Amino acid sequence: MSTLELPITGMTCANCANTIERTLKKTAGVAQASVNYASERATISFDPTQSKPAEVVNNALAAVRKAGYDVTIAHTELPLLGMTCANCASAIERTLRKQSGIATVNVNYASERASIDYVPGAIGIADMVAAVRKAGYDVPQASAQSTSASDEDAEQAAREADIADRKKRMTLGLAFALPAMLLSMSNDFGLLIPAVTALLERLGAWWLLVGWLHITDHGGHEFHRYFGWLILALTLPVMLYTAKPYFVHGYKALRNGAANMDVLVALGSGVSFVYSLVVLFGWLSGHVYFETAGMIVALISIGKYIEARAKGRTGAAIKSLMALRPKTARKLLRGANGEWQESEVAIDQIQIGDVILVKPGERIATDGIVTEGRSAVDESMITGESMPRDKKPGDAVIGATVNKEGALKFEANKIGKDTALANIVRLVAQAQGSKAPIQALADKVSAVFVPAVLVIAALTFVGWLWIGRVPLETALINAIAVLVIACPCALGLATPTAIMVGMGKGAENGILFKNSTALERAAEIKTVVLDKTGTITKGELTVTDLVAFEFLASDLLQWVASAEKASEHPLAQAIVREAEAKGVTLLPVQRFLALPGMGITAYVDSKLLSIGNAKLMHQHGVAIMIEAQTRVEALQAQGKTAMFIGVNNALAGVIALSDTIKAGSAEGVAQLRGAGVRVIMLTGDNAISAQAIAQQAGVDGVIADVLPAEKAHEIETEKLRMKNPIPHSPFSIFNFKLPLSAVAMVGDGINDAPALAQADVGIAIGTGTDVAIEAADVTLISGDLRNVRKAIRLSALTVQGIRQNLFWAFFYNVILIPVAIAGIFAQYGPILAAGAMAFSSLFVVGNSLRLRSRI
Repeated sequence: MSTLELPITGMTCANCANTIERTLKKTAGVAQASVNYASERATISFDPTQSKPAEVVNNALAAVRKAGYDVTIAHTELPLLGMTCANCASAIERTLRKQSGIATVNVNYASERASIDYVPGAIGIADMVAAVRKAGYDVPQASAQSTSASDEDAEQAAREADIADRKKRMTLGLAFALPAMLLSMSNDFGLLIPAVTALLERLGAWWLLVGWLHITDHGGHEFHRYFGWLILALTLPVMLYTAKPYFVHGYKALRNGAANMDVLVALGSGVSFVYSLVVLFGWLSGHVYFETAGMIVALISIGKYIEARAKGRTGAAIKSLMALRPKTARKLLRGANGEWQESEVAIDQIQIGDVILVKPGERIATDGIVTEGRSAVDESMITGESMPRDKKPGDAVIGATVNKEGALKFEANKIGKDTALANIVRLVAQAQGSKAPIQALADKVSAVFVPAVLVIAALTFVGWLWIGRVPLETALINAIAVLVIACPCALGLATPTAIMVGMGKGAENGILFKNSTALERAAEIKTVVLDKTGTITKGELTVTDLVAFEFLASDLLQWVASAEKASEHPLAQAIVREAEAKGVTLLPVQRFLALPGMGITAYVDSKLLSIGNAKLMHQHGVAIMIEAQTRVEALQAQGKTAMFIGVNNALAGVIALSDTIKAGSAEGVAQLRGAGVRVIMLTGDNAISAQAIAQQAGVDGVIADVLPAEKAHEIETEKLRMKNPIPHSPFSIFNFKLPLSAVAMVGDGINDAPALAQADVGIAIGTGTDVAIEAADVTLISGDLRNVRKAIRLSALTVQGIRQNLFWAFFYNVILIPVAIAGIFAQYGPILAAGAMAFSSLFVVGNSLRLRSRI
C-alpha cells in the first residue's frame, strides 16, 4: 500500500474532519483514510498496482471539493531537454503520472515544457526532475534550481491566505457588528435618545434636532422602524460577507448528510436575522435582533481566526526542523589540473557521491561521510545533545547540523527524502496525524453531537413556547443560545493539538514516537528493561588494563597489537584500536596462528607471542604465577575479559578488555528510579560480567544468560508481573493519574527486535540497527539513556494535557447548554453564548500550546 497526505482547507470543526474521512473512504481507489482536524491533513492509502496514483489523487480532490472543502494544489512549469518526437512527450507524461502526489500533467512537445499540478508535501520538484531524468530526458539545472522552493512554500502560502481571509472577514464583521450592538444596547437601556439629543444640542444642529425630536417624541413606532432599518444596514455586510463561509459550508454539510459547527452558527445567526426581518416588515410584532445575528458571527469569527493562528503554532517544532535545511551547498569538482574547484549549487542538485565542502559556522548540506578534515559538529537540533561531536575522516555527518570549528569535506551518501532530517520530519508528521486511543470517546461524541444539539434546541423552543407560555421571541432567543453555545470544536481539538505539540517537542529533543498510541502508552511505563550491549554500554570493547611482568608496557602493547592485527576477532580489533590511538607503530608479523577457544600465536620482532587463556599457556609450557592468576580472577570478577601474554614461552603480562558503560547511562537509570520506575538489565552475557555492569549502572535487577530468542519471553513475564489489576473506567480520560502498568524494552540490536515488539512500549536506540528501530514504538536518536526519562515525562505531560482538554470540552457543554436552555441571560444569551463558544476552542488550543514550555 502507498500513502499520500493531502493538505485540507475549509474545516471548521471535528465534524468536518469526520465528513471528509467518510467521503474519502467511499472514493474509488482509496483503501483507507484518516483526517486530522488539528493538522488539517488527510492521509489516504491506496494500492498502486490496482489504481494509478494520479487517478487516486484526482478522485480524492474531486471528493473533497464536492463535500465543500478544498485541497491545496501547487503548480509548476518544467522546461525539458532531450525530446525528439511526440512519443517522447507522451513517455514523460506517463512517467510523471506514476509519481504519487501528481494531480495533472501536460507535456507540450512544441514548447518543450511540462505543466504540472501536484500536492505539495507529497512530492517535490526534485522528485519530478529525478523522474524525468530517469526516463532518459533532462531538465535544465538552472530551471530546476529556481523552482526548488515552490513545493515547500505552496502549502504555507495557502494556509497564510486562509488566515488572511479570516482576518478580513473578522475585521469587517467587528467594524459593523460592534456599533450595531452598542447602539442597540444603548436604546434598550434608554440611553440612546438622551445621548443623541444632548449631542445635537451641543453641536447646534437645530434642524437635525427638530427632526430627531419629532421622530422620538411623536412616533415611538416610527422611531423603532427607522432604528431597525439602521441596525439592519449595519448587520447586512456582516451576514453577506463575514457569515458567508458558515452558510456555504453548513449547506454543503447538510447536503452530504452531516451536520457540523457551521450548521449551528448558520442556524443561530440566520434565525435571528430572518425573525428580525419579519418583525421589521411588520408581519410580526416584537423586538428586532439584527445585532444578535451580527455579533454571533463576529465573535465566532474572532475565535476561529485566533484558533487558526494558534493551530499553526502547534506544528511549529516540525516547521523549525524543516527550516534548518540549508538552501545551497559548496560542491567540489576536480579541475583539469586535478585540484578541487568549488561551485555553489542548490541543495536539490546534490547527488550521491558528490564531495561537499562545509566551512566553520555553516550547516552541513546533507548526510555523508567525512573524507577530509577534522572538526566539532553541533548535532543538538537532531539528537538533542548539547555537546558538539568531534568528526574525523570516516565519521558520519548529518544534514542540517552545524560545523563549529574546522573545514570538512564529505561525500554525500543520502539525499532528499532519504536524509535523517527528512525521515524525522516524515515520521513525526505521520505520528502527529495518527489517532490516539484516548480520542475514541471524543470521536464518538462528536459524531452525534451536532444532531443532538439541534434536537435540544428544537425542544427548548417548543418547551418555552408551549409549556413556559413565553412570547415567541423569548423561546426563539433561548433556542438560538443553545445552538450557538454548543461547541463541537473543542472536542475535536482536544487530542490532536496536544499530540502535535508533544510529538514536535519530542523531535526537538531527539525523541521520535511512531504513533499517538505509543505516546499515550509511554505515560503508563512502570518498568523499563534495558539491553546491556550498545544500550547501557558503548557496544565496543576497549582495553582497560595492561599489566607487564616483564618488558615495558609500551613494548608489550606494540607486540601484542602487531600480532592481533592479523585477527578478525573483536578482542583483537579492540587491542589494535588502542595501539593506534596511542600512536604505536605496528611491526610485521610472521607465522600467525589462530587457535579457536584458546587464543593466537605469532612471531613479532623475532619473538614468539602467545596471547590467550590458561589452556593456551599450558599448551606452550608457559608457567602461570599465582600473582598473575589472582590478577586475572580479579579482573574477571569486574566483568572484564582477561588474557595472558606469553613471550618466548615465559609469562610477560596480562591484558584485559571490557565494554564500558556510556556517559549518561548511570544518570539515566538514576533518573528513572527517582521517578518510581523499576529498571531491569536484560543480557545474554554471563552473570559475572552482567553484574559488574549492573553495579556501575545502578539498575534494580539483572536477568543474565538469556538467549536472543528468550528475550521476548522475559518481556512477557515482566508484563504479566506488572499487569494492572484495576480495570479502566470508560471515563478514565478524566483521571489525571492512572495506575501505571506498562513495561518498556530499550534495545539497539537485531536480537532485541522481538523483545521490542513484545513490550508495551519498545524504545530503540537511534544508533542501533534499522531492524530494531523498525520494531520499536519510540526511537531515541542520540542513544542517551537519559532521554528515556524525558520520553516518559513528555508522554505523561501530553496525556495530562489531553485529559485536561477533554475534561474542559465535555463539561463546558454539559454545564453551559443547560444554562442556555434555562434562558438565564435573557435577550443577550446568544451573544454571550457565541463568546463562550469561541473561548472554549481557544482554551483547548492554548492549553495544548502551554505544553511547549512545560516539556
